[in-house]
Amino acid sequence: MFSIGSFITPPLVNFTEVQAHLKLLSAFNKLKDDIQRAAVGASGPDQNEPGLDPERAWVVFVNQAAHRFDKFMSGKLTGEFPRWSEETIPPLDVIMVWHTYLLNPRTYYDDSIRRTTPFARRLAAMETMPLSLIASLIDPVTFEPAVPSYQRESYFETTSGLPFLYSQEITTNGVVSLTCPCCNALNSTVPWITTEGKGFGEPNFEHTCEECSRKFTRSMMGVRKFCEEFTRLRAGRRVYFAETLLDPMTGKQDTMLADMMTLRLVRRIHAVFKIPKGCDQDNIVPESMGLAKALDWNTQELSLYIHQGLRPRKKVHNFDAPLPRVQRLVSAYSNAGYASIDLVAAVLRQGSFIKKMKDLGWLESKYCESSNAPASLFRAIVRYHAFLDLMTVKDNSFLVPTLGIDLVWHTHQLSGASYRSETLRLLKRTPNHDDTVQPVTLQGGFDSTAAAWKQRFGVPYSICGCMPDDVTPPKSKSIIPSKGSKSSGEKKAGSKFGFFKRQKAPAGQAYSDGSTIRSEVTVSHTPRNELVVEEPNEMDTTHPSEHNLCLQKIPIRLTFATKDSEPVVTVGGVEADFVARELASKERVTSIKQGLESTNAEPVDSWRKLQAERKSTRTDHREAFTTPDQLAGVYHPYWGLNAAVPFGFYGAFKYPDAVGGCSNGCASCGAAPGLFEFPEV
Repeated sequence: MFSIGSFITPPLVNFTEVQAHLKLLSAFNKLKDDIQRAAVGASGPDQNEPGLDPERAWVVFVNQAAHRFDKFMSGKLTGEFPRWSEETIPPLDVIMVWHTYLLNPRTYYDDSIRRTTPFARRLAAMETMPLSLIASLIDPVTFEPAVPSYQRESYFETTSGLPFLYSQEITTNGVVSLTCPCCNALNSTVPWITTEGKGFGEPNFEHTCEECSRKFTRSMMGVRKFCEEFTRLRAGRRVYFAETLLDPMTGKQDTMLADMMTLRLVRRIHAVFKIPKGCDQDNIVPESMGLAKALDWNTQELSLYIHQGLRPRKKVHNFDAPLPRVQRLVSAYSNAGYASIDLVAAVLRQGSFIKKMKDLGWLESKYCESSNAPASLFRAIVRYHAFLDLMTVKDNSFLVPTLGIDLVWHTHQLSGASYRSETLRLLKRTPNHDDTVQPVTLQGGFDSTAAAWKQRFGVPYSICGCMPDDVTPPKSKSIIPSKGSKSSGEKKAGSKFGFFKRQKAPAGQAYSDGSTIRSEVTVSHTPRNELVVEEPNEMDTTHPSEHNLCLQKIPIRLTFATKDSEPVVTVGGVEADFVARELASKERVTSIKQGLESTNAEPVDSWRKLQAERKSTRTDHREAFTTPDQLAGVYHPYWGLNAAVPFGFYGAFKYPDAVGGCSNGCASCGAAPGLFEFPEV
């Protein structure tokens, strides 16, 4: 049993689920290696056509996987979704996209309830991934997917209209069928790759319609998606726009707020374009085409009208940064596909975390059979529950997990329905998992998390060889529970003005999952030593999980200066303190050593002594948040972004024609286009 706030609860994640998840990640890693190896093997003077760069081939493959996922999820669904069995499991490439989608729990849940389309219904039916079943279909040694049964192939192919088996060879003659957002004509020969880099599997996608001869892009397809939802709403269908139905703070449904925002948006667009209020079911397609044409298929135009609808009293100027809600809403309609998140970008970002699991040795075929594997994973599970407990007292803070905690967190999120219900009950909110946070924010969040962890549990958060804990106690008030104190799970709910108070559950009340309310929150000053990873072969599991970016080293321009007597460095126009952090880390080690040698100094905490020893001996260990190419660099060699792009909402891996704010037109920050100008690197 675990203590989380005022609750005592059974494990939310078990060893079998984490083990199965690692096996699935190993299969994803093997899939990527196979695709890139096939791309290298296809090149050479004896081949009819040169092979693709391995990284470019992987990007194209992920685009194809996202397209296959869309086709499968939007396939006709009559009656109830069948029970999970071998025959209902999709192929590995589709599982990979589904896996990443679930790791964005609020977006997934929002997309599953705001519409009544086959895509939304299947999302709701597939909200919990059967990890053990999927893992049983993967070879434990080679991590190759098992040969599918005839029933499994048939189910996928009849649902999606696509072959079950995917091709591992990315060639330049592959095509895909797309519907033109301008005239609704089917274009059946859209290439995945072109010599100009404008195929559907490439960042600068652009295709000339075979019917209307107009060029269209992903963002134009996204605007058309918004117009269709708007027209379906006019036709009396149940539709909520993306990012309007869930409370941003808690993740709960808020239909009252969603109805208000929907009404405002509809009124504004009706007023501007003089559109009738009603629409016949048979006219949904032509009416949505007409609205898209009136918007010129332009996301900037759409952003303007959304802003005017949601915030009519706040004037917007050309160089104003979009409001957060407006930005999130427009970003949801900036890409092709049914999802309101760029699934290709999300899969590519997730690849960085998979690589870190591989570096830990956790993706090896014999890892879970070794003697120390169960202990490592069990400790990660225990630390994850403590991480949730920390959320109950740091409910307004940005907490950054370690790699081990993040693995268990991911595993929990794959059980979407349970994750949402359990976190809402224990934390009064569903924590969203954001893998697009900029490094500076991550750095401050991790330091704050480490300080709060040490204060609450009496042990260090990380002993991987990074910066030792600060000797100075945090300035914030104590977060150790005292008798009679209230955690965030016990605070009054309802109106933010406190007009209504939630009826407190009686002490000892049992829930269906076996958890209970504690009768009294007792204070324990005994350090939680079970939360410390002291084994040398496990220390890297406590390294900060900084997988939000997957960057490539490039030549960068460094300009040194000082700030408050500490050195800082400007990298490609972006100020970063990674040099200062490395120096501060060394200064703390020196201070600890001096304290150990001095007879007059205050006694050095034994945990800080251990941290200093590991920092000194692990010379090959990289200090977290200090790698230059994590602060400025090419996000991906074929993803259309330049160096020194400011980070922000949805971070890296965005298409150049999507809504954004830097000078090259990407969507990695929330400012208006052209607001930031950077010197050439």
